[in-house]
Amino acid sequence: MPARCDEIAYIIEFALEWEHTLVLPYTIYRLITGDIGMGLKPDHWIRTMAQEHGMIEPFVDEQVRNGVISYGLSSYGYDIRIADEFKIFTNVFNSIVDPKNFDPRSMIDFKGEVCVIPPNSFVLGKTVEYFRIPRNVLAVCLGKSTYARCFRGDTRVALVDGTSPTLEDMARRFEDGDLFWGYSIGRHGRIIVTMLDAPRFIGRDSLLEIKLDHEEIIHCTPDHKFIMRDGRMKEAHELRPDDSLMPLYRQLARGYEMIYQPINGHLYPTHRLADEWNLRNGIYDDEPDTHRHHVDFNRLNNNPWNLVRMDAIEHIKLHNQETFGDEFDPDEHSQSIREALQRLAEDPAWRARYSEAQSERAISFWHDDEYAEKRAQLIQQRLESWTEERRAQQSEVLKRHFADPANREKHGEIIKAIWARDDGTRREKQREIARRMNIREEITAEVVREALDKAGSIRGAARLLNCDRAVFRRFPEVMAEFRGIRTNYKYNNNHKILSIKELPGNHDVFCLTVPEAGNFALESGVFVKNCGLIVNTTPFEPAWEGYVTLEISNTTPLPAKIYANEGIAQVLFFEGDAPPDISYADKKGKYQGQQSIVLPKI
Repeated sequence: MPARCDEIAYIIEFALEWEHTLVLPYTIYRLITGDIGMGLKPDHWIRTMAQEHGMIEPFVDEQVRNGVISYGLSSYGYDIRIADEFKIFTNVFNSIVDPKNFDPRSMIDFKGEVCVIPPNSFVLGKTVEYFRIPRNVLAVCLGKSTYARCFRGDTRVALVDGTSPTLEDMARRFEDGDLFWGYSIGRHGRIIVTMLDAPRFIGRDSLLEIKLDHEEIIHCTPDHKFIMRDGRMKEAHELRPDDSLMPLYRQLARGYEMIYQPINGHLYPTHRLADEWNLRNGIYDDEPDTHRHHVDFNRLNNNPWNLVRMDAIEHIKLHNQETFGDEFDPDEHSQSIREALQRLAEDPAWRARYSEAQSERAISFWHDDEYAEKRAQLIQQRLESWTEERRAQQSEVLKRHFADPANREKHGEIIKAIWARDDGTRREKQREIARRMNIREEITAEVVREALDKAGSIRGAARLLNCDRAVFRRFPEVMAEFRGIRTNYKYNNNHKILSIKELPGNHDVFCLTVPEAGNFALESGVFVKNCGLIVNTTPFEPAWEGYVTLEISNTTPLPAKIYANEGIAQVLFFEGDAPPDISYADKKGKYQGQQSIVLPKI
């Protein structure tokens, strides 16, 4: 059954009372799509009501562009302008923003064609247009996508928990209380973890279809800004084929997600970035001798709330207990095995049989299909055990060993002795390895990279590919990247633009806000600017009239401009099946007939 105006007004008033102004647009989206019954009015209805009943004065019967942010009549709404009078919020008196007792000293009056909103602040303004809302109509004011910069609702966002929900799904979940963390380019060009705030429905707008070189497609408004590979910003309509965008590269190593840092070419664990978010926000301190622990034991869930710092020894004990159980004593078990083998090894015949049997088992294990599953499990265990800390420790041991001239000399003598005893077999084997290295054409850079990621070590990758490690010498860039060394190696897909085209008609568009960085990563693997300016959703109740007081928030860390006498927001009109029992005029509402910017009042 279609909803009455007063029922819809109650929904909006309830959300406003509980400070849900940022999630209201999703309710409006439900209105437009018919989830909440109430008819969205088209351009010809708006034109009639404005020209014959004075619903909008002054009224512009078309979309005015001509180098300005558009305003005037649209297909299903009216784009309003903001006048040149503003009240800019400043916190010079350390005031608390109290909607029940707003301190006028916190606002600075300003009149001009361009208003600059300070970072993380807001301004109040009034519309150029005067509205007279009919008794059976509810109007809702939404921010324009020109300021919001938006994407189609099915656009997927890359999140650090390993998922990639659509913007429309995020808007619904945010309304239910969910929080989201994603990837952003930080102030100094480094990828960081940030909170993605207030995903929401913005309105309807024209869209471009941008196709990338790895077949991903992005639908966005023409003015949405993309971060280029060199760090510059470009609006979507300015992009051209072969333009390179700032990439988000992710891969798995030893069970952990690693991201490619474009500023230095190194791979870096995502869970460490999430740990940095916790440190920046004072969740816990950077204590020495601690490990980062995933609370749910899921190494791909890198939401900051899923990471804690644990004492290093306790962390190891926890994972041993999780793996082996309460009764297992790894030290006692290892000692028992060593003592048993030492006793048996005293018999030369047993030692020979044991060596031969072990050799046969090893060959069978690494080549027979029946052990494929066990091999995969062993490789995974090695990946999980060979941590960055362990790799660093091993490197330090080797460095200390060969730093001693005596050890280097001893090692050299051993190598000389080995070659001196060679009867030609060893040299022939080395020549055969060299021939195999050049012949194994089926082993490509991509194959090597995949094997290294799966095995977690060069030796393990060679076993997986059944080749000598010398084969890898053909791929110095891949080996250097695996070791975390910066090179000029270029990925196959550098997220370049393949094509751009306009889509016909207007479409529902969504966006979100990233207060810490002002940008975020899409699942398609590119970084884009977020919605910096937010025009808080404002309902125009049945029979209300006056100039609209608008609140425009700047959620970015940089100053932002708004332009007087140009488009600022879009008004949508919904007609109920019957007038309400009591309209805003009947209630003699305190904002009825307002002529200027009005501060909140009780």
